[in-house]
Amino acid sequence: MAWSCGIVGLPNAGKSTMFKALTALDVTIENYPFSTIDPNKAVVALPDQRLISLAELSKPQKVTAATIEVIDVAGLVKGASRGEGLGNQFLGHLRDVDLLIHVVAGFDLKVGSQEVLLSRIETVNLELCLADLDMINRRRQKVEPKLKSGDKTAHQELAMLNRMEEHLNQGRFLKGFEMSKSEQGLAEQLALLTLKEMIYVYNLNEDQLLDHDLTLFPSSDPVVSLCANLEAELVELSTEDKLALLEAYGLKESQSKVLLKECYNLLGLSTFYTIKGDEAKAWVVPSGLSAEKAAGKIHTDIERGFIKVEVIAWDILLREGSLGQAREKGLVRVEGRDYPVVDGDVLFFRFRQ
Repeated sequence: MAWSCGIVGLPNAGKSTMFKALTALDVTIENYPFSTIDPNKAVVALPDQRLISLAELSKPQKVTAATIEVIDVAGLVKGASRGEGLGNQFLGHLRDVDLLIHVVAGFDLKVGSQEVLLSRIETVNLELCLADLDMINRRRQKVEPKLKSGDKTAHQELAMLNRMEEHLNQGRFLKGFEMSKSEQGLAEQLALLTLKEMIYVYNLNEDQLLDHDLTLFPSSDPVVSLCANLEAELVELSTEDKLALLEAYGLKESQSKVLLKECYNLLGLSTFYTIKGDEAKAWVVPSGLSAEKAAGKIHTDIERGFIKVEVIAWDILLREGSLGQAREKGLVRVEGRDYPVVDGDVLFFRFRQ
């Protein structure tokens, strides 16, 4: 499963620096609006110690980590939803992502600047609401002509669009908006921005990392505090130097890794592993996905010919030292097509070829 996140924020909030920290790529970082005209895109391997440990056990020639696509668009300004600063173009790049990372600058704020911080948060969030209102209005223009024919789906969709419009006009995101299953299907086709999960990145100076206030951020969304400049510096260091620098700032690990973990958890994802031939590989899927559907993520032929799957937790496999020994002790289970895959499972599929 490919999943993706889009980085949003005001100009000069540190988005491109954050992108560099997440992807270890050199990108244009300038101190003026719209230095990022075309979106920066990169596919990032997710840090996974479990996969490394499994590879050390099986010693494959190839180790393939799960990945996430990261997209960084230019800074949004007031009026972006109406096209200011090429805003519509930038927002369009984000409609297909699974999650939004909203970077908010705090490194330049002085004591007592709560109103400035709140304004920064609200400016971007308002533009996302306005962009969705524009999408809803355009969809309404296509749906209304179908009403005369008595199209029941059109009536249902129009009622949903009207409720969404009322909700957004109150400055509220659509995430958590109550919908029936059929309405959810209709809403998914619109790729609305405020229906997506969002995580905030509070971009601070190094000396603010252990002393800052998060009370102005919406309580419904997680916040990760970090220094994007520090995170970008860390990716260029050796492991030893990286650990020393983190310790100097009182940090246990890179906050970019913390951010990726939060994104992963927010989307309700799980990772399973396969060890076949000369490759050990991690696969990211929605939590609770059936074994049959998980097989299809590897190859449609495996899903089509699914017979059974052998399952063992990654840590039990490591403890036993080999699959053969785990089988001898009865620690490898045989499950059917409806088995809900659990995070950390190592799966061995049996299928008709």
